[in-house]
Amino acid sequence: MLVTILCKKDGSWKGQLEKLLEKNPSEPVTLLALGEVKMEILKYLNQHEDLQIIGMETRYMKKRGKGLGLKVQVIKKIER
Repeated sequence: MLVTILCKKDGSWKGQLEKLLEKNPSEPVTLLALGEVKMEILKYLNQHEDLQIIGMETRYMKKRGKGLGLKVQVIKKIER
């Protein structure tokens, strides 16, 4: 099952991400963001060592005014 979260400035995506990863830690979750939220996502992922980035893409949106988009796939690290 592919799960995608559109990240907004209000930060509600953090709670959604934690819930999804608690239910099924091996299932990848995709985070999508535009604008300043991109940096907030990367900062959040860098601070949480229990999250692993398995894929990351950036690209310009069709409407250049929207800027650069970020797509990150994360899973919860499995502790051994």
